[in-house]
Amino acid sequence: MNLRNKKKIRCVFFATFEETWKYDGVYRLMEKSTRFEPIVLICPIVNYGYDNMVKRMIQCYRFFEKKGYKVYPAYNTENKTYVDVHVELRPDIIFYTNPYKGLIDNRYYITNFKEILTVYVPYFFNDTADNVLAYNEFLHNVVWRRYLETDIHKSMATDYSRNHGRNVVVTGYPGIECFIYNQTICKGTDWKVKDNKLKRIIWAPHHSVLDSDTYKYASFMLYYDTMIELARKYRDKVQFAFKPHPVLRNKLNEIWGQKKTDRYYEEWSNMPNAVVVEGDYVDLFLSSDAMIHDSGSFIAEYLYLNKPVLRTLNGIDLNTLHNKFGLSCLDYHYMARNADDIESFIQDVISGEDSMKEKRTKFISEVLMPKGSPSQNIVNDILDSIDNQILYRI
Repeated sequence: MNLRNKKKIRCVFFATFEETWKYDGVYRLMEKSTRFEPIVLICPIVNYGYDNMVKRMIQCYRFFEKKGYKVYPAYNTENKTYVDVHVELRPDIIFYTNPYKGLIDNRYYITNFKEILTVYVPYFFNDTADNVLAYNEFLHNVVWRRYLETDIHKSMATDYSRNHGRNVVVTGYPGIECFIYNQTICKGTDWKVKDNKLKRIIWAPHHSVLDSDTYKYASFMLYYDTMIELARKYRDKVQFAFKPHPVLRNKLNEIWGQKKTDRYYEEWSNMPNAVVVEGDYVDLFLSSDAMIHDSGSFIAEYLYLNKPVLRTLNGIDLNTLHNKFGLSCLDYHYMARNADDIESFIQDVISGEDSMKEKRTKFISEVLMPKGSPSQNIVNDILDSIDNQILYRI
């Protein structure tokens, strides 16, 4: 495969959820470049049925359309046909946003593109102790390039990937550029109340609420009532953003049924000092004052904003849930073992108390900051690989 002399290198990004889109910087650089032609293809998410697939595709399409991307849906709802990528888009490079077989329609899985160069940037800043999930899925091992966050992550890929990380290049995580470079560019449009006297606190619960979930971050079932009560109690001092993982609603439908799940989400929406935010979260994070969560990627991502952040615990040993990088980030979180701890954190946010500020600032500077722009590092590596014909498949 010789792309060195090709006038335009067509790059097709296989998008799924807007929340997991981490290629904005890469796309924008390619958009400005004379070497690339970037395109976004919205892939069908099939693991929760047809209606969910269509709903997610429409949401995702509108998100990218609003950003001014060149974007296409992979599925036509009118004539029920799928885009043939080989015939209609003819990519030179395909960028994956998710590694899991069974999430998207099999037409778009990597096994159908053996002759095309493929790239993967993790959709989450990896903190998990589940090394198969993070490093040894099939796609991890066969993709042409895996761009990872830090040297620590490369070391783990070397240890736990079947291919020993031969396709890994450390570039930094492009998903955090918006937090490093855009901190003064936030509109706060997600928040219902525009009064700056009210503190803005995000609650971001994880989706791992089922007994069958392999890794169990979630404490949602312990605190879903507590959080409603606290939002009501502090309605004159705090406004809350309920920012659930995009899969949480589907799983709550399995546990509670759709009616109870819908009522719960509506309860958040109907409070005068609360909103439900689903989808992109960049402006939400930038305009917030603090966050409460039990998530994975947010462990690192929110730290870049250097704001107080609380991890809600569910009784499971954190050493069994998180890798060494995740555990180091959690050292700069406040911890909640019960509802009283959550309330104490909220009270500290209201009063402006943040005892971890100084040591968190040092950790961000010395450990988290990437060497240069991650997106630029990715584009540079792709160009260098093309120009030097480093185009082998793993």
